Amino acid sequence: MNFDQLVIVGILLVMLAAYATERVRVELVAMAGLAAGFLFGVVPAREVFTGFATPAVVTVVEVLLIVSALSSSRAVDNFARRILVRTQNPTAVLAILCGVGAFVSIFMNNIGALALMFPVTLSVCARLNIAPGRMLMPLSFATLLTGTWSLTGTPANLIVNQWVVQETGRGMGYFELALLGGPVALAGLAWILIAAPRYFRNMEPAAAPFASGPSDFLGEFEIPAGSALSGVPLPDAEARHEITIHGVFRNGAHVFSRRNDIVLTVGDIVLVEGSMAQLDQLREDEVLHLANDRESNGSSERIEAVVMPESLVIGSRVGDVIAFADLGVRVVGLASRRHRVEGRFEDLMVGTGDVLVLSGEREAIREAVADCALLPLSSRRQASPRRGAAIGVGIFACGVLATAFNFVPAEIAFGAVVLALALIGSLNLRAAFQDINWSSVILLACMIPLGLAVEDTGAARIIANEIAGYLPAFSPLMVAAIILLLAVIITPFIDNVSTAIILSPIAAGLATRTGVPVEPLLMAVAIGASLDFLTPFGHHNNTVVMGAAGYRFRDFPRFGAPLLAVCLLTAIPVLGWLLEG
Repeated sequence: MNFDQLVIVGILLVMLAAYATERVRVELVAMAGLAAGFLFGVVPAREVFTGFATPAVVTVVEVLLIVSALSSSRAVDNFARRILVRTQNPTAVLAILCGVGAFVSIFMNNIGALALMFPVTLSVCARLNIAPGRMLMPLSFATLLTGTWSLTGTPANLIVNQWVVQETGRGMGYFELALLGGPVALAGLAWILIAAPRYFRNMEPAAAPFASGPSDFLGEFEIPAGSALSGVPLPDAEARHEITIHGVFRNGAHVFSRRNDIVLTVGDIVLVEGSMAQLDQLREDEVLHLANDRESNGSSERIEAVVMPESLVIGSRVGDVIAFADLGVRVVGLASRRHRVEGRFEDLMVGTGDVLVLSGEREAIREAVADCALLPLSSRRQASPRRGAAIGVGIFACGVLATAFNFVPAEIAFGAVVLALALIGSLNLRAAFQDINWSSVILLACMIPLGLAVEDTGAARIIANEIAGYLPAFSPLMVAAIILLLAVIITPFIDNVSTAIILSPIAAGLATRTGVPVEPLLMAVAIGASLDFLTPFGHHNNTVVMGAAGYRFRDFPRFGAPLLAVCLLTAIPVLGWLLEG
């Protein structure tokens, strides 16, 4: 190996050691490694920042923006609700999510399949009150596994198919890769469903990645004429709209009756608890109106503020805070630390740690917050306009189909989706960019030039050729197994397409030199290039889920290494069978 090749291999080994210690932030390690590559001359100046413009990084950012826009979509929530109607067991839900994601990934690019299931998974986790980290890494790995079943599962498969055509004169059938990829994927999926619940069981639920503050609020609403709740029994209304109704008031009196006997009617005042997004949706759909609504049209704002221990409103009833009334500020929601709810909304007592939703003029709210010693929360992401939600989902579906049928590259399709969502008002770009986990994006963008350096310096090809030179011609299975292992070793550092480009000619040359059939060797290249479970930067699916779920670097090899072992132990006997055939 020459100097450049030794340098790039050394840099990557040092970086892996630094990643493993987890004492330094991953993006800082990546930036330092990239700087070292530039200083030693293995990464030219013109390529230092090219990673930020690569399709992989652009696609990651686009997917995160799309998920931000669709995370509160009713269509996504409805899909999540249908899943939870069948079961609320986290393991069963994991099986459904991974099963659907894996099935879709057979026919489309891995990143498209993940993008399709990402917002659904976040919604399901929120409804089950479990950490997204319990679902997202298994989902990412599931989409990578079944990308090995078809020619369109990942672009690397098409590269391998070109070499099959060149060597044999015929192309592989659409599902021919499934002869090897099928058993590998099924074994891997089985292991994921068995091991993931145990491995991720201690992950705690965290705040949703696209929201801040508490999730459920109390508010008082009136049932207007024409409301879908009119004539509906109270339990049915709660189940239909996923809310809790703590009290019903009719003609100024509390309706005392068994809950199953209460039928809602026009004019009823109801004390409702639910997510702020759901309550806003019910108001927008005119299912509910805010009781005694005095908000000014177009000029009122809404913030959330925490009641601090020194606050003047502690012990007061919601309706008795004079500072609010004098300034024209209204409390329209309350997230209370107490579970017992009695009486009207204005009768609820305010306590330390409660969160008030205040509505009114901006300056009046600021003055009220200061006077009452409240702590304002950072602005909550406003839900996407619901009338545009169905259009947004339709636009996203078109983008997914465009990638599935290879009409345009994924980064172009998803870029068009982002633009369209922004134009129809379903995506607030300023807020969405603030929500992106930029450390994972920087990590991927810095690793890509280093991966290109591995390819450009010829380090990967030299290593592969050196190993191939010692392969025993008398054992076709060992030749195929080594090719598979080479692909698995190389693909974490360069993308799977580059892995296929490097190893396909080596596999074809070995087939000629040893007399081993070329098709199984090239299939080993395709399958090995997709078994990318050891790092968050090896495949951009892993990069997407790392930031959203808060995984650490070591989570990938700790969960991915046993999965990789299962896949290899399955693949080698199948390769033996293919070689005998």
